[in-house]
Amino acid sequence: MTGEISALGCAFTWALSSVFTKSLAPRFHPLTLNLLRCLGASFVLWALIPFYPGIQSLYQAPAVSVLFLVISALLGICLGDTIYIEGLKMINVTLAFPLAQSSMPVLTLIAAVLFLGERMTWSLAVGAALVIGGIYLIAVPHGPAPAFPFSPTHQRKRRGIGLILMASVLWTISISLLKLGLQGVNLVMGNGIRLPLACLVFIPLALGQRQGDLFCKPKAREIFLGAFSGALSFGLGGFLFLVAIQYAGAGKAAVLTSCAPLFALPLSARYLKERVTARVLWGTGLGVMGIFFLL
Repeated sequence: MTGEISALGCAFTWALSSVFTKSLAPRFHPLTLNLLRCLGASFVLWALIPFYPGIQSLYQAPAVSVLFLVISALLGICLGDTIYIEGLKMINVTLAFPLAQSSMPVLTLIAAVLFLGERMTWSLAVGAALVIGGIYLIAVPHGPAPAFPFSPTHQRKRRGIGLILMASVLWTISISLLKLGLQGVNLVMGNGIRLPLACLVFIPLALGQRQGDLFCKPKAREIFLGAFSGALSFGLGGFLFLVAIQYAGAGKAAVLTSCAPLFALPLSARYLKERVTARVLWGTGLGVMGIFFLL
């Protein structure tokens, strides 16, 4: 049961991190919040690396793998995560998190079939159909069209959904490059290379912000929570995912961690006071079922 419990723990940490990020998004510029998240995760990873896999593995990493890891970090963390945080400012976690978690496997499947020569099977087709149906239920409004479809609120929601989907595309490309970069590199060390690199990119960008770009000056507690959300997502969540793969296998681990939106919904309703509609519940359920078939 160690692997299964670790996988569910990983899903819970990812959901909790997303709730923290949403609560902090109005208080920070996306670049600053992403920098805090990467710093928190980097601290956790580099506290772990001397014990596993060891500092020596850094010098054993092939140069080509490191190059792929660098590009993966720039696309997935620097661009993808920043765009996701900007999208979180515009829409609820109950909409953003299931949308992102459902769309990325489908995009990865499409990329694998079109560019990597993977074969489309009946289970993949059923899974993709379920996920697309879930995305439709979550993202497309129900009922008659609003009287003012181009009102600021309507435009804000559409822009938020667009940003979340854009982030999913960048994450898909990043994951494909990450798979190439992890050839001959331990996963913990791979993230230990990617996250500090992202910090180096974010530091000058965050320092170059004008004070007018910020809604308000964040408190020390909020800065700590920003770093803590990154440590949860990339650090603890990533470690639990490794344990789940080791003890439960990659397939079962991937299926169980895909339940993260089911944790995010009650957390968002409880702590962010977001309303969870029946349409969002059905869409999330379809998305999770679809991911099960995809995996």
